[in-house]
Amino acid sequence: MMIWIDRILLLAIVVIVAVLTATALPVLAGHHLGGTMLLLHMMASGALVFALPAAAIVWLSRNINSATSDFIQRCGFWALIVTGFATIATVFFCMLPYPSTQTMHQLINWHGWSGFAMVPATVLLAIGSLRWRRIQATRSATPG
Repeated sequence: MMIWIDRILLLAIVVIVAVLTATALPVLAGHHLGGTMLLLHMMASGALVFALPAAAIVWLSRNINSATSDFIQRCGFWALIVTGFATIATVFFCMLPYPSTQTMHQLINWHGWSGFAMVPATVLLAIGSLRWRRIQATRSATPG
């Protein structure tokens, strides 16, 4: 059962990060996020706010011990957690009544950079997870 939870959670995070990245790409060209792209971005961000803490809880014990995970998988996991929570926190602080307009612009800038940093973190996590599964499958299939 745990294998299916891992697979579904990893697939969900990969899809969510892909949607968030695709909807944020116009910002790199100097355009603003608006309309349908903003709506899709907000829907995917709601899914990320749910999926990221779930992944952190489910995968934490495995990614602390080197005997239960691959080095690439651990690097991807911790990079995803750090960049993901930084992405969420920057937008959360924008919603509070305390920051000034200039501070909000800076927070949104940081939000973009940390959000785009989630892409290589997600790729590392996916590659590490697939590599670890392949290693485990080879070990279990090898006699003796």
